[in-house]
Amino acid sequence: MSSIYDIDIYNPIEDDLEAFQNTYIMSPELWRKFNIDDLAGVDFSKWKRIKLIESGSFSDKLSTIPTKYGGIYIYCIEPEIVPNTGCYVMYVGMATKTRSENLRARIKSYSKQMGNEYDRYRLHRLFEKWEDYVYVHYLSIDASKEIIVALEDRLIGAFGKPPCNAEVCVKSVKKAVKAFN
Repeated sequence: MSSIYDIDIYNPIEDDLEAFQNTYIMSPELWRKFNIDDLAGVDFSKWKRIKLIESGSFSDKLSTIPTKYGGIYIYCIEPEIVPNTGCYVMYVGMATKTRSENLRARIKSYSKQMGNEYDRYRLHRLFEKWEDYVYVHYLSIDASKEIIVALEDRLIGAFGKPPCNAEVCVKSVKKAVKAFN
């Protein structure tokens, strides 16, 4: 009878593990400095979460995301190995409320990054490599574009620039992040 220690769960690994690597900046200082007290209309108790991709395409559950407002959305990888252990923040984005844009429309607009017609390689890679584990966390916000942009910038800065975000707008954080790249 073999023991559980005789089983090599990592043999064979068919994937190129280097293709799954990402760099994260985890700075308690940035987390402590994160503050939204001056952002009227932002209620962090209202965050919601939906599995983004089901059966190879964007989930029908995305239709439950409100269209009345803009807001913030975060794409995360959640391994689902141990419940409630967190996620890897991969991308922070925002949507304003205009005639053609709202939170649901903005999140759903990324579905084109899944096929061969993609134009944003980092998001295409996220959806293709981790599709079964990608969730969208979103916060609908009834506030001005300036408030939404400020919150997006602060979140990107607090996370030290998630791997799929191209830019950090907060100058002090941008300078610090360059030290890691």
